[in-house]
Amino acid sequence: MSNTHSKADDRLAIASHRSAALWHPETAQSSPTLSLFGVTIANTNIDAATRDLILAARYNRPTRVVFVNAHVVNEMASNTTYWHIVASADRAYADGSGLAVAARMVGTPLADNVNGTDVFPRLARAASESEIGIFLLGGVPGVADAASKRLDKLRIGGAIVGTHHGHFQKEGAEQDAVIAAINASGAKIVLVGLGVPIQDQWIATNMHRLTAPVVIGVGGLFDYFAGRVSRAPHALRVIGMEWGWRLMLEPRRLAHRYLVGNIKFLGHATREALAQRHKRRQSNSDQPSGARSTRA
Repeated sequence: MSNTHSKADDRLAIASHRSAALWHPETAQSSPTLSLFGVTIANTNIDAATRDLILAARYNRPTRVVFVNAHVVNEMASNTTYWHIVASADRAYADGSGLAVAARMVGTPLADNVNGTDVFPRLARAASESEIGIFLLGGVPGVADAASKRLDKLRIGGAIVGTHHGHFQKEGAEQDAVIAAINASGAKIVLVGLGVPIQDQWIATNMHRLTAPVVIGVGGLFDYFAGRVSRAPHALRVIGMEWGWRLMLEPRRLAHRYLVGNIKFLGHATREALAQRHKRRQSNSDQPSGARSTRA
């Protein structure tokens, strides 16, 4: 075995070890959900999340989905209305290393990094196999269409039944026409990439007008699949440093979000951990002494 191969194995082992410090697959069985920042998070893996979404679409179960990351938490902290929108979602998934750190701080590690970028191709493939249509809404003109064509090249684009850019008036006749186009497509899953918090606000306001049972906020997902933004190398993703890659690519746009935002998020995570610890202590102190000694 060559030295080069050995070094590559060493790097992979280090990356896997660091990844294991953030995500713990075995916790999905013992803790299928956890509460973070007032939101019930599905503590699951990417494949299980994909299956859940496909089943919801197949059986017409209304399901509003959010991917909760550090940026979403910061927005929630400064916008009570947005917090209620996220907290009332039918399904919330933990997206990114920030949520993994917060989960460890409250004592319930996450099973997986369930982010939209990894879920999307699996969802597209499963939807195609199940003959479930997906509509892509969002991005600048041409981006959603380019993302659809990229899926075609990967031979998993058969489920895409329509696309529309996100630069439309969010009220009145123009919005009515967009909603009519989505419904006419027959899609059962709609991916909405309008950015946080606009996409989740739009979904919460308009979901009752959509015939699709599953509607998911996906942020800048279409930019990745359209080739406008490159994703971080796998080695950076598994150690939770994808945000650093994005910051390097778009420093002017993302500096405040990540450099200032990450500090804010750590503050929110610390307060959340302290609050949950206090709640557990209070709960234990309220139990009869016999119950506490039995547990001990």
